[in-house]
Amino acid sequence: MKAIEIQTDNEEILGAFKNLAKAFKVDFHEKDVAESVLNPSPSKDPYFEKPKNLAEIEAGMIDVKEGRVVKLDRKERKKLLHS
Repeated sequence: MKAIEIQTDNEEILGAFKNLAKAFKVDFHEKDVAESVLNPSPSKDPYFEKPKNLAEIEAGMIDVKEGRVVKLDRKERKKLLHS
């Protein structure tokens, strides 16, 4: 099964696609793009819909940019985690 996504705010175009879907007896679903813009995940993982999670990611990115992150190689991580 395949899906096609069409983005428009033109009601005439939406109506034409609805009629086309009816003519071919295929499912037609509408959703507001504003909903999906809030979720940056291509798979729409619900984790990314929670503002707290996004804030933590953003804070982590700021920490990296400002040098507050220590990067460990595999050997160093293993030593820390297994000691």
